[in-house]
Amino acid sequence: MRRWAAPAELTRRDLRCYLRSMNAPQSHPASARVSMKNRTRLLLFVLLAVPALLAAVYFLLPGVVLTLAQRAELRGAGLEQHGIDAAGLHIEYLSGGRGDAIVLLHGFSADKSNWVRVAKYLTPHLRVIAPDLPGFGDSTRDPNARYAISDQVERVHAFAQALRLDSFHLGGNSMGGTIAGAYAARFPHEVKTLWLLAPGGVRSAEPSELQELMARGENPLFIRDADGFERLLDFVFVERPYIPRPIARYLAEQGVRNRPFNEKISADLNGDPLALEATVKGLSVPALIVWGARDRLVHVSGAGILGSVMPDAKVVVMPNVGHIPMVEKPAETAAELLRFLGIAAGTERGA
Repeated sequence: MRRWAAPAELTRRDLRCYLRSMNAPQSHPASARVSMKNRTRLLLFVLLAVPALLAAVYFLLPGVVLTLAQRAELRGAGLEQHGIDAAGLHIEYLSGGRGDAIVLLHGFSADKSNWVRVAKYLTPHLRVIAPDLPGFGDSTRDPNARYAISDQVERVHAFAQALRLDSFHLGGNSMGGTIAGAYAARFPHEVKTLWLLAPGGVRSAEPSELQELMARGENPLFIRDADGFERLLDFVFVERPYIPRPIARYLAEQGVRNRPFNEKISADLNGDPLALEATVKGLSVPALIVWGARDRLVHVSGAGILGSVMPDAKVVVMPNVGHIPMVEKPAETAAELLRFLGIAAGTERGA
C-alpha cells in the first residue's frame, strides 16, 4: 500500500487529483499486451467473418440479394411499389415521378421491373406507372381466367379507372405494346400519346427468328432449365446486362416454375390473334414507334408497317439493340420519348 504524507501547503485541488490517481487502475504491461491481442483477434474475426457471411447470403440466398438490389434500384429511379384491386383482380404496380401520367405495359413472361431502368430518366418529367399485368409478376394469376389481348385491354382500363386516370400517355413493349395499341384503338379519348417499343402482332411483317424457331417446334421464351435462361438472354439482348451467376440461377428457377402458366397465357394469346397494323390503322393518336434493329423476336420491318398506317407516327430504329430497348439502352430510349413529347423543349404533345 502506498504511503503518503501531506505537504504543509496542500490545497483541495491537489487532494482531489491525488485521490483520483490512487483510484485509477495501475498499468500492467503484460495485461495490456493480452488485451491488445484480444482486440486484434476480434478485429481479424470480424474482417474474415463478415465477408464470409455476405458470401453465404450471396450464394445461398440469391432471392434476398436480388430483392435488396431491386429496392435500391427503385429508390434510384424514384419509384415505389403499390397495389390496387381492379376488375376483380389485385394488381401490383410501380409509381413515381411528377407531371402527366404515363402507363407502361411489359411484355410476355416479363414484369413491371422491365421499366425501372428507363424510369430513372422519366420520373423527373412524368408520373410513371408500371403495373404487373394480370397473370404476371406479383399480380393475380387466375388459371381460370383468359389472357387474350382483348381481355388484358379491359383489365388495363379497369386499372386506369381505379387510379382515376382520365387521360394519360400509354406505352408498351412486345406483348405490352400490342395491348397498348389495342387500348388506344378501343379508348382513343383516354390516350394522349402512344409509345410502342417493338410491339408484337404485326402480322404482315417479315418472319422473325423466333417465328422460324416456333415453326420448328422450339420456343426460347419457355424456360426449362438454367441453360434455357442463358439462351433467352442471348436471344433478347445484343448487349446483355451483367447478372451474377447465383442471381441468374435464381431467375432461371423462377422461369421454370412460371413456364406452365406462361404456356397457358401463350395459348390464350394465340387462340385470339390480333393484327396490330389493322387495329391501329388510321388511329390519330400521336405515336412513337421504337424498334431495335437487331430484334430477333419481332422483325424490325414491323416498324415501317405501323408507321405507314398511323397518320401521326414517328419511327425510330435503334442500331445494335435487341428486343427490349428500355432495358438495353435506357438513357437513349428515354431521350427519344422526351424529345417526342417535346418536354426538353418546354412543350408537350397530346396536351
